[in-house]
Amino acid sequence: MINISNLKNDKDLEVIAEAYSNYYANSVLEEKWTTPSALEMFKYFYDKNPDLLFVAYNNERPVGIIMSLLKPWWDGMHLEDGELFVCEEYKKQGIAKQLIKTLFTYAIEKYDATVLEAHTYEDENGFPYCWYKRLGFETVDDWKIISGDINKIVHKL
Repeated sequence: MINISNLKNDKDLEVIAEAYSNYYANSVLEEKWTTPSALEMFKYFYDKNPDLLFVAYNNERPVGIIMSLLKPWWDGMHLEDGELFVCEEYKKQGIAKQLIKTLFTYAIEKYDATVLEAHTYEDENGFPYCWYKRLGFETVDDWKIISGDINKIVHKL
C-alpha cells in the first residue's frame, strides 16, 4: 500500500537519489545524474522548504518523491521549480498523481499557493509532457526557458 508523507529519514533520500540517477542515466535527456548529485539536489529542496517535500512509501520503502520551492509573486505564492519522480517499477499506479495532490493541497492550505511553475520534457512518446497536459497544465507560449554556461557568458561580458 502506498502512503504519502513527509520525509521519514535521510536514508530515504539516498534510496530515491539512486533510483533517480539510474533512471535519468537511461533517459532521452542528456543529464548525467549520479546518486551524490541527485542527493545534493534533494537536500537543497529539503533545506529550503522541508514541508514541501513529500515521499511516497510502499511498506516503508521510498518509491517516489515530489518537492518544490515557494516564491511570492504578483498573483500570490507560486510553487517554483518543482521536481517529481516515481521509481520505474512503480510508474502507472497513480503515485505521481497522489504526490501532486498532496503537495498542492498542502501548499494551498498552508501558503495560499496559486500556481506551479516548472519545466518538463518529453520522450519519444510525449511523456511526461502529455501527462501534465492531461492534468490541466498549460504551456506558456511567450515564456522561454534559458540556460547558459556562465563561464562562457562572463567571457562575452
